[in-house]
Amino acid sequence: MITGSSIQSLVDLFEKRRVSLYHACQLIDFASYLSLGGIPSRALLETNELPFTPFETDTIDRVNNVWDKVFINLSDFGYFFAQAGKNVPNPYGPVLFKIRPSALSEVSDVAVCLRSAGARGFNREREALNTLEEIENLFSYPSHVGVPQSTYVKYSDQLAADFGKQKAQAPEISCTVSNGLLPIEHVNFVGVDPYIINNRKLLDWVDEIKRIKLVQLSTRERSHFRERSRKDLYNQIAERIGENIPSLCALAQDSTCSPSLQEWAEQISPIEWQFQRYAKYLRDGTLKPLKAGGVLSEQQVNR
Repeated sequence: MITGSSIQSLVDLFEKRRVSLYHACQLIDFASYLSLGGIPSRALLETNELPFTPFETDTIDRVNNVWDKVFINLSDFGYFFAQAGKNVPNPYGPVLFKIRPSALSEVSDVAVCLRSAGARGFNREREALNTLEEIENLFSYPSHVGVPQSTYVKYSDQLAADFGKQKAQAPEISCTVSNGLLPIEHVNFVGVDPYIINNRKLLDWVDEIKRIKLVQLSTRERSHFRERSRKDLYNQIAERIGENIPSLCALAQDSTCSPSLQEWAEQISPIEWQFQRYAKYLRDGTLKPLKAGGVLSEQQVNR
């Protein structure tokens, strides 16, 4: 666990590497975040009776004593899908906050862990990295090589080897904040995946919520794709997500799907569980609220 004066040293480490921090959410959560003025813990959303997308890990997050933590990451998980990787779009949502490391100056502790806080038996204090040297070891290259290499985090197999943790995953950061909120002023910009919902770009829906909430934030649509077909896939996937989310096998064998959608579904078949989670969260937190009409319900937006 990083605490006390070491937190500023961690901020300095990230700034030297030109690292950004990330937090993704669904549209319904985005509206609630702006109501609070920052990126909140789930506990703060609950206490304020603001809507948020239910996660499969909500129950175990309470058991693992992380319900009151604010979560951020060292990577934009949606980047890998956009670059034609064997991934789903960011499962936590199509709205991505890119956050300056200075946000950590607001916290009382930082736990950088190599296992999800939603895993059974997770213990935040025991599993957190304790030194800046360990956190430096998360990165693939030394800081002096410059961006973007200085920001690259090692893959899970290399992390497992270097840290002696067989089940190491992408680093996850959880923070204790006295008021449960990382203030919005630490956000560099908000990136939005290129979905079109109700004949309107998701970016436009995001901007409308921002306007209603009277919040000044830079927003932009994700634009860097290795293959044009990857940009087209967002809407093709969204069109297939209904009350009964299809399996990847069904998508891969569905002749009414485009060849690119079929190929992608077949490629990622080993992570069926992740696809199901991504699809459910997107349906419940973004697609349903918009297809029901309006930005979200007037009651939700005006809270």
